[in-house]
Amino acid sequence: MQNRITLRLLLLILCAAVNTFAQTEPHGGTVPRPPTKPKETTTPKAPAAPRRTGALDRIDGKWWTTGNGFGDSELILTQNGANITGVINWADGRTGTLNGTLVGKRLQHTWTSSNGDGGAGWLELSWANFLGGAWKNARVKDGSWTLNRIEGQWCLNGDRKRPRTVAHVAKGELSIVTEDGTRYGGNMEGPYFWLDNGEDRMKGDMFYKGNKLTFPNGSFWTWCGR
Repeated sequence: MQNRITLRLLLLILCAAVNTFAQTEPHGGTVPRPPTKPKETTTPKAPAAPRRTGALDRIDGKWWTTGNGFGDSELILTQNGANITGVINWADGRTGTLNGTLVGKRLQHTWTSSNGDGGAGWLELSWANFLGGAWKNARVKDGSWTLNRIEGQWCLNGDRKRPRTVAHVAKGELSIVTEDGTRYGGNMEGPYFWLDNGEDRMKGDMFYKGNKLTFPNGSFWTWCGR
């Protein structure tokens, strides 16, 4: 009798242990994953501001053609932003027009003349008073065109109180007025600048980079603007 009671107690204890173990086992589901961190939000970057380009160079006004095969002439340019138009007056009486676009310091252009000639090319502003470049057409494959800005204010020995106002025409004839109203003339021969006061003629050499004219007597003129 006592043995039966002992056996029943053992069975009850064993059943209780099995039941407890069963309750601690997972019942077929997946073990829950740890919570994920929310994604960090970042403020979108503002689009890069467009690079500002500097103001366009001004090449409007009158330019003189030096001796280079294009023919002595004056070119009068009008500038509207990057759009350039021009009138060409040759020393031999021909006239012409120019149309182009200024990109950076380079003017891409086409030109025509009153005798039916024409061409296309470029002119580059190498220095403030110098334009130069190449052109071609059906007849000429390697033409050149060099221009100087002569018309404007030049200051004697760099003194702004002593300006010389210079003008010229297509044939290169110069008209010069000093600060006290004195008038005298001269002429352009290619890149050379001749002064003529009625008694003497004196040749000036042009230094493009320095915008400067030097004369044999030791004097010089510097560009003062238009």
